[in-house]
Amino acid sequence: MRGKHLGRWGRAVAVALGVGLAAGGAAAQPAPAAPAEQPLSASLTGMAKAEHGAGSALFKEGDYAGALARFERAYELSREPRVLWNVAACQKNLRRYAKMLATLRRIEAESGDALSPRDRKDIAELVQAAGAFVSRLEITASEPGATVFVDDEPVGTTPLAAPVPLDIGERRVRVSKPGFVDFVRRERVVGGGSVALVARLERAVHRGRLAITAGPDDLIAVDGKVVGKGRWEGPVPSGTRALRVTGPGKTPHEAQVLVRDDERRRIDVTLERAPERGGADRWLWIGGGAAIFAGAIVAGALLSEPGRPAEQGSLGTVPLGFGGRR
Repeated sequence: MRGKHLGRWGRAVAVALGVGLAAGGAAAQPAPAAPAEQPLSASLTGMAKAEHGAGSALFKEGDYAGALARFERAYELSREPRVLWNVAACQKNLRRYAKMLATLRRIEAESGDALSPRDRKDIAELVQAAGAFVSRLEITASEPGATVFVDDEPVGTTPLAAPVPLDIGERRVRVSKPGFVDFVRRERVVGGGSVALVARLERAVHRGRLAITAGPDDLIAVDGKVVGKGRWEGPVPSGTRALRVTGPGKTPHEAQVLVRDDERRRIDVTLERAPERGGADRWLWIGGGAAIFAGAIVAGALLSEPGRPAEQGSLGTVPLGFGGRR
């Protein structure tokens, strides 16, 4: 493509866009191809040609968002720089001036020597005209490698290589990095100015709160550490926490408690009295021991009684009437 042909074509688009920007309303039309050059629609083939044709039809109907999507697809398929002028026209009519500026710079970068000095002058004039509708975002971030979003669309990584253009209106700026809490600001942007933000990112701390209520004398332990008696509430790391509540003469309570980020989890614990150890066996042992002791006393008395022969026996073989073994 020769520069002089693109120059006439580019100037026509520049004039259309420039008037529209200055007036703030007139809808720009896709620029016609230069007479001496093959029309854009004729130079495209296959799906690129079909997408471009659909974009032109949508543009005439005033569906600039639909036309933009078609023109962008036509460019992806063809890599024909002239399609980008139509992309810029759609962005202008959608009032996406920051995007339009990026497209104009893309035309400069990708057209190379095909752009004539007059083409470059047209682009410079368009950039100047659009400047009244765009401000510059400058961000100083405490963390390198954080992604900067404008209206949830990524625009760069800290530190930014250059200011980011912002369209007029309310914009949502977000700076995000894994392991840190997002920095979020809403800014009312006016044209032709600058927005300077200092983004201090703080490390993300995942925690919630745990509130435990138990008996007055019960000890409360979280993750193996005693934290209180009777009642306790405090911050804990998010996730599954090991809870143990103990009390004198009571059965311990153990549970796994899930605590989510920023959640307050309340747990009420009532301990049950522990059962007596040994049960009936204990009383049998006590009764048997008493009988053995009594048998020993009787045997001693018999042995010491004068005039009677000694009996042979041993502890535990006393008469049945004394509760010994059968």
